[in-house]
Amino acid sequence: MATRGSAVKKGRQNKKSLPLDEIYRGEVADLLAKLPDECIDLVVSSPPYNLGKEYEAKVALEHYLEEQAAVLRECSRILKKTGSIMWQVGAFSHNGTLIPLDIRFFPILESFGLIPRNRIVWVRQHGVHARKKFSCRHETIIWFTKSDDYVFNLDAVRVPQKYQNKKYWKGEKHGQLSCNPDGKNPGDIWVFRNVKHNHEEQTIHPCQFPEDLIARIVLATTNKGGVIFDPYMGVGTVAVVARDLGRHFMGAESDDRYHSVAVRRISGEPDEDNCFPNLKTLRDYVERTGKPIERFRFDVQVGKQATDRSKAKIYPEEHHLAELEERLTYEEAAFAADLRGEERPVDRKLNGGAGNGRKRKTRKRASREEERTLF
Repeated sequence: MATRGSAVKKGRQNKKSLPLDEIYRGEVADLLAKLPDECIDLVVSSPPYNLGKEYEAKVALEHYLEEQAAVLRECSRILKKTGSIMWQVGAFSHNGTLIPLDIRFFPILESFGLIPRNRIVWVRQHGVHARKKFSCRHETIIWFTKSDDYVFNLDAVRVPQKYQNKKYWKGEKHGQLSCNPDGKNPGDIWVFRNVKHNHEEQTIHPCQFPEDLIARIVLATTNKGGVIFDPYMGVGTVAVVARDLGRHFMGAESDDRYHSVAVRRISGEPDEDNCFPNLKTLRDYVERTGKPIERFRFDVQVGKQATDRSKAKIYPEEHHLAELEERLTYEEAAFAADLRGEERPVDRKLNGGAGNGRKRKTRKRASREEERTLF
């Protein structure tokens, strides 16, 4: 019978034999075949999911799910008993139909004995406008654990309370704080800004994780020194975040261009042309070395000169969440005003607030006019 001490010793030996802090250039199946059982604390990834984006081929849905099941089966095998899988997916769209992929992934993950913990909605405020259905404005992150004895560090990811210093107003606890002074649980609706133009993390990859989103996952589900695995490493966001938070990383990337960008991000150094993979890596380097920023460029640079961080407009997730709530509240109020033939409320952020409080033909009026036309 193995003792606790021998299990710990075996774990240390396994860690020494792992390709820690490396990104395998090639197919993930080849890397998975080399890894021992129960050596990973967290699997987190955003697999290619058949949205027709430029970096992925259109594959029949069922065949795609079979391929993903094979990868997830191996990910479950290498996951520790205390480990988690965070799988971020969107939707499969074909000929006007839309299938949320998390619905298809739930039974796959449960078939490996994994336990569902959360379905996190990652809201996007912008995107393609649909014409024959409601525009898709979210993707999901599904969280599964291998057992009931899993890591969850809530204190590491708390966010500010909505009502600061709220207190009990009666009873035995009168005058005492009724909320945690360290903050609240961030909940399962996340609004991290998408990495697109004007985002300092943007690289040549058309669809990458925001580092803050991965940081929340890593801090919540692993401890320092833990091992994080991304089977589809892309341009290395998971690796960068793991390194910065004192964790180890492993993963695979089959695209040579993305693998190169990931290696350059981890290195943090300019290439032979004094170029960096993104603006964030450039800014970090300049702050670290004190060298003038005008000597360097980054891959997706448009302007003549990169700007330093003091001129950047970088907002936390709480800011984007508040903006989303404000915008949705306005849209619902405008819709209600249209229904009742009232003047729309003014959106001060829309064209300076000018001309957007006008009355519109209401749905009731439009309906009556349509009736007169028909009869």
